[in-house]
Amino acid sequence: MALVLAKEDLGGYLSRLAREYVVYAPVKRGDIVTFDIWRDGDEAVLDYETTNSAVKKAFFPAEETLLEFKGGAVSEPEHMGKSIVVFGIHPYDVQALKILDHAFGKPVKDSYYSRRRRGSFIVAVEHGEIPNAFYSELDLDFESGYDIILLDEGDHYLLDVKTKRGHKLVKNGNVRSRSGHVRKPKIPKSGKKKLNVKRTSAFLDGGPDDELWENLAKECFACGICSYVCPVCHCFDVEDRVGLSGEEGERVRCWDSCMLADFALVAGGVNFRDKRHMRIHNWYHHKFSRAVKERGMPDCVGCGRCITYCPAKIKIHDIIRRCEEKG
Repeated sequence: MALVLAKEDLGGYLSRLAREYVVYAPVKRGDIVTFDIWRDGDEAVLDYETTNSAVKKAFFPAEETLLEFKGGAVSEPEHMGKSIVVFGIHPYDVQALKILDHAFGKPVKDSYYSRRRRGSFIVAVEHGEIPNAFYSELDLDFESGYDIILLDEGDHYLLDVKTKRGHKLVKNGNVRSRSGHVRKPKIPKSGKKKLNVKRTSAFLDGGPDDELWENLAKECFACGICSYVCPVCHCFDVEDRVGLSGEEGERVRCWDSCMLADFALVAGGVNFRDKRHMRIHNWYHHKFSRAVKERGMPDCVGCGRCITYCPAKIKIHDIIRRCEEKG
């Protein structure tokens, strides 16, 4: 038997889910598609090419209050309670969540991330060609990490349920059964050779004193947009915001980027990466060398957002390949 969701019933299906879960889905916000909390009236767009934000914000918000204090009392904000459903995510972005699970799970578990991730559901969707994407040049597993994957059959989706937990999401009046079988998801491949991560890492380990980084620093704005749109980047800052009375305030965690000029600024006014070319090298080195040593794979899934949204139009994929050639 096959499970079927008609495209005309997608809104009704999500509405039912939203009664029980917090649903993040690719939705229209003006002229763009972004991952956001789905609410009645929103248009979910499952045939999107890319989104301007990654789904990491469902589990690692751009800004969150860690604790509040007033007088001598300290308290944590209440958790939202409902489990999260990530709906309509591409398989390569699912692999990004697996990387974040590792990054926030070891050596010390991040309780704020883990309490959102725990009990969450992941519903993937197959997709067509993605501008600037190079996921097929990396060693990624496209067949795990999700509970359900949606297979586009024209006027409806076939639902391939991969986990026991996934069956909870198909007990929904909008999902029908019919005779037949599901097929494998269609994942477009570029046909280009796999990246030699070992060679790439070897060059990056040589440090920032190479003309590649000096020249790139003349093009790059060091704005950090590559970090913010990346589904894997997870640098953050923590600051205490104290009211004028000095008696109350909050501790806040917010996204940060190692591309920014003051990222490596420490006490005493010392900045151990004060030059732009050093920060650019560090970004690549972390993703394609340090992460490989720590987790066995790059901190990159080849989604191409860093290229699509770079205001300087830097082809980051090409930079990675040049590192490989120099390695």
